[in-house]
Amino acid sequence: MVRLVGAELKKFVAQRSLFMAAVFIVPAFATLIKILMQVVVFRRVGQSNLGSSVDLVAVAGRSFGLSGNTLAHLFFALGVASIFVVDYRFSTWRHFVPRRSRSQLWLAKFLAACCCLILSLLLVTVSDLVVTMLVMAVDGTVLTPLAGLEQLFLLFSVAVLELLALVSVTALLTVLFRSSMAAVLIAFLLTLGSVLVQAYLGAGQDLWWLPSIAANDLRMLVTSSASSGAITPLAALLAWTIVLGVLGLVLFNRQELATE
Repeated sequence: MVRLVGAELKKFVAQRSLFMAAVFIVPAFATLIKILMQVVVFRRVGQSNLGSSVDLVAVAGRSFGLSGNTLAHLFFALGVASIFVVDYRFSTWRHFVPRRSRSQLWLAKFLAACCCLILSLLLVTVSDLVVTMLVMAVDGTVLTPLAGLEQLFLLFSVAVLELLALVSVTALLTVLFRSSMAAVLIAFLLTLGSVLVQAYLGAGQDLWWLPSIAANDLRMLVTSSASSGAITPLAALLAWTIVLGVLGLVLFNRQELATE
């Protein structure tokens, strides 16, 4: 399985423009926004908005929230769809299917997509920390003792679960339509639609099943150190990941790939 995942990653890296867009566009854009915000604040008030002390763990934890950003989902979905569609596009499935089980091939693509999205999320966090430390050096801001590493790990886990749900949705759509464009657009519209529904109806109990609402609820529970109430949002995220992932795998196992 490790070799299969490595092969999928090599194929994705070979698609340089798509790889760059899926992995590096979101961190680059997030870094640019962070820098611009600091420049604007500094020009208006003569100092940064970091305060007298900065908790880098809290900064890293907040950066993980980008996993639920609608625009970021567009580029993340592009990466996932590119990994799953490449063998449809070049008609290479018929060379792989006789040698490996379809479940292994699908799972390798799924894991490769997860690795790329997690890498992009970590790059966002690293760039956020670098910019923050540069601003701290300019301001002479005091660094608070590092604490709350367990909370940081939990926030990272929530972000990964949210990304896994996106991978499952995009993978299912790519296998269904055999097209990256259709999968990316529909996945993005689903994400945008959930945001609009949330804005119209509010983040009430009726929308607990949406991945974005479930992830936000989990983040609130983690940051507030609550000891209960995590089962429902956690189950919602796992359901999106597992149910849609299984549907995508079942559909792939039943597809006719003789000409692909």
